[in-house]
Amino acid sequence: MARGGRKDHPIDREEGPVAEFVDDLRRLRGTLTLEELGRRMRYHPSTLSRRLTPKELPPQEFVDAYVRACEHDPEPWLERRRELGEQPAETQPDDSAETQPDDSAVAPPDTPAVASPPPVAPWWKRPLYLAPAAAVIAVLLLSYSLFTPSESGTGPAAALLAVPVSGAPQVVKGYGFPTRIDRMAFRIFSPWWTQTANGDVEFWSYESCPQGTTVYWVAVRPSREAVQFACNAWQYHKWTDVPPGTYQLETWKLHDGQAIKGSGVVRSSVPIVVHPKQTPSPTPSAT
Repeated sequence: MARGGRKDHPIDREEGPVAEFVDDLRRLRGTLTLEELGRRMRYHPSTLSRRLTPKELPPQEFVDAYVRACEHDPEPWLERRRELGEQPAETQPDDSAETQPDDSAVAPPDTPAVASPPPVAPWWKRPLYLAPAAAVIAVLLLSYSLFTPSESGTGPAAALLAVPVSGAPQVVKGYGFPTRIDRMAFRIFSPWWTQTANGDVEFWSYESCPQGTTVYWVAVRPSREAVQFACNAWQYHKWTDVPPGTYQLETWKLHDGQAIKGSGVVRSSVPIVVHPKQTPSPTPSAT
């Protein structure tokens, strides 16, 4: 199927079960482009393209996030992926005996063996460079963890905090909509909405979490900051001066294997139009 954006290379399903699985994953996204999926999953399109090749089985967490971004139930896909991962790898015939030269037929028996020079280690493994390289890597990792959410779904360390409230207001038609999460193990998205004027977006949320899970994060996509919400209590946050455009609410948590559920209310200070979930990518106006 033709799509805009980055093009897929055709997959030969005869290559084996992994190729069939990856090809089915590609077909699952329908008309969604890699760029649209990347925005939903917070993956770069080139990373998505690299993971969706028949050469190796995609990681389990990638399959989970990918299928959810396509708005399908990930459990059947994860089960299929687990079954593929349990299959033994095919062994290749050992033809080294045919290709290895017979040295005994070439060298005279009395010729002394000449020792090969020891291999030279790459520069990054030499003691002179190990300490500076480790320090640079540590600084880069610390900066990344402080300011950027990772692909595994961890929340940004510097996220804003939602405030506790006693409950949520009634939804006013044309100015908001209710949200519901029946089961979220990693990430979920609300319907898109479009607003034609500058306005404030408010969100009330109550999510029930199992023991060990205490927080989750919510953001107005594609352009507003992430906010940390506490579990098992009503929480509230307002994003101010949201410009005209098309937006979606993203909710995610640590990918710890546990699921949360609950409900909430989205409200705007200006009239909005709510779209079905299968819509074009967001196109916010320039501020």
